[in-house]
Amino acid sequence: MAAQHKGSMCVPGMWWPAGVIVSLGFWPLAATAGDTLGPDTGIAWDLTPAQITSTCRDALTQARVHIHEIDARVGSPVSFAGLAAIEEVSADLTERLIAPTQLMLIAPDKAVRDAASQCSDEYAAFGVELSSDTAVYALAKAATATAVTPEESQLAKIYLENGRRAGAGLDSATRARVTSLLKAINTLQIAYARALAEDTPTIRLTPEERSGLPAALNSAERDDGHGVVISVNESTIGPFLENEISGAARRRFLTAYDRRGGAANVKRMADTVALRQQVARLLGYSDWATYQLDVKMAKTPARAQALVMQVHRELLPRALTELKVLEDLKRASGDTSPLQRWDYYYYEHQLEKARYDVDDEQVREYFPVDKALPAMLDLYAHLLGVRFELLQPVIAWAPQVIEYAIYDSASSEPLGWFFLDLYPRTGKFEHFMSAGLRSGRNLADGGYRLPVASIIGNWPLPETGKPSLLSHDDLVTFFHEFGHVMHATLSRTRFASLYGPNTRLDFIEAPSQMLENWMWQPAVLKRISSRVGSGEPLPDELIQRIIALRHVADGMYYVRQAFLARFDLKLHTGSGKTDPDVLWFSLWRQMVPLTPISNTYPAAAFGHLMGGGYDAGYYGYLWSRVFAQDMFSVFQGNGLDSTAVGSRYRQEILVPGGAVEPDILLHRFLGRDVSFLPFYEDLGITRR
Repeated sequence: MAAQHKGSMCVPGMWWPAGVIVSLGFWPLAATAGDTLGPDTGIAWDLTPAQITSTCRDALTQARVHIHEIDARVGSPVSFAGLAAIEEVSADLTERLIAPTQLMLIAPDKAVRDAASQCSDEYAAFGVELSSDTAVYALAKAATATAVTPEESQLAKIYLENGRRAGAGLDSATRARVTSLLKAINTLQIAYARALAEDTPTIRLTPEERSGLPAALNSAERDDGHGVVISVNESTIGPFLENEISGAARRRFLTAYDRRGGAANVKRMADTVALRQQVARLLGYSDWATYQLDVKMAKTPARAQALVMQVHRELLPRALTELKVLEDLKRASGDTSPLQRWDYYYYEHQLEKARYDVDDEQVREYFPVDKALPAMLDLYAHLLGVRFELLQPVIAWAPQVIEYAIYDSASSEPLGWFFLDLYPRTGKFEHFMSAGLRSGRNLADGGYRLPVASIIGNWPLPETGKPSLLSHDDLVTFFHEFGHVMHATLSRTRFASLYGPNTRLDFIEAPSQMLENWMWQPAVLKRISSRVGSGEPLPDELIQRIIALRHVADGMYYVRQAFLARFDLKLHTGSGKTDPDVLWFSLWRQMVPLTPISNTYPAAAFGHLMGGGYDAGYYGYLWSRVFAQDMFSVFQGNGLDSTAVGSRYRQEILVPGGAVEPDILLHRFLGRDVSFLPFYEDLGITRR
């Protein structure tokens, strides 16, 4: 689905406030130039459910004891050191609970996932407690007056924002109510995520329906004695809907896909939204959207919605034109029925093959994972001045996981690690996401904690004896997500609360969205392609046809993105009593020119709004795209493989993380104020 992709919709990892180490039994991990990193990151992944439970309980108990000890000193003269001590406790707790929480989404064993889910709930509750702690809030206030460096001032600012938003400045009764509500929200979000991960629907196919499907789906099928059963998930939806000739089968598949999570998850979302609205009002905000955007670049829901609706107005005519072309194509095939949602990807794919002569299955032959993956990593290494070293044996959570160490290419200084978990398995998180596992930070002994990041993905499983074959869409997704990994490992800050992706949420996607552009460059596609068997690169003519597809489906893509962003914003304004299903279908009919599928629950799988951190923030994908294309214009003006610009990008955008506000980062890198012009030019829109 290359023409419809337009950018990854990732879910960043959990980045709770963290800091410098205290004595909770976790050995420092630091390295200097010349050191060599082995596969042991210091994270124990082979935990039993009982070990997860006991580690979680002990770590949280010790952290609360240390917080209480620090709180008890608030009455005496205070300085920034008091806040730094809180940051230390939070950092060490975060590190001790990396595996006990992250295993919720990635562990092969369900009992482990369940134990990790419970730990995640308890850990989130601690985060609420810490933010609403009046003594910590007082420390943050004192720190604003005693901070010496800009980074110390930024840390105090973030803690003040968190405290204010968690009710630390309220009277005790109201504060207790807010804390209780926030804990209830976290519990609902975790239950929503687990329900979605555990829901593994399938549909049965007749031999005729199965006959035209690509080999990439073989590993997702089984014969149950009554026919072929195929899994309905993130890794199968693209290849299936693009290639399944039977409209009835496509409808069954998409219906099953849109029913994941079910009515129970819709109710969890509705309950969560109602609780969020209560929190917002108790804190003095009119609604949750106003509360959330108060600490983002957009600042107000009105500004966010203005961009969303402007994009919708500009792209809706193009979407209607695109659909007319597909309707004509369907009619030409002999089917005179109206174009339906389950038809869209099939006929879009037929258009790609007919008009542009691009067949995803043909393209896949040029991108075997064993060639494409190292080639994409080489691009990053060259651009950002780093070196990646494949590690063996891997110390991770599943046998399929790949592990790398990162070094600075000039100094050989070790910079961190990352894991790649790229193929689906039962119970695993179904989307593509970058997950921050450990933030970098200063250590009490003068060393530096090295970061760890990961990509959790769902590429098509390889056939026996063959490599997995990647579509161009797969390449774009990976290149985007790996941009997050670089943000999560190449940053360098004193405090983990300000590290890497711990920045304003409506900026966090911009660095990775900017990097997607490389996967649309002819020289790059030539460089990373290697046909199975012969090793020949993509032919120039095919490259040009692929690139010609980039904006073919811009209309429908951006109309749907605008719909999702507006759904999110409207859901989180008003009374908080909105039924997500009713709103979804009502807005869909207003904004998306395709009839929705009845008796489905699309909101039940919109995980961005339920623990993904994008509640009242999904507009950030459009908002940050503006910054992404403006940053890319700097590379365009200096050469896309310019190591000089790559070094500037690393130093001025990635390294500061959240220690510097995004507006300042952008101005430093661009050398001017942000311009919307590159964004609209990329879409072929002339501003009036």
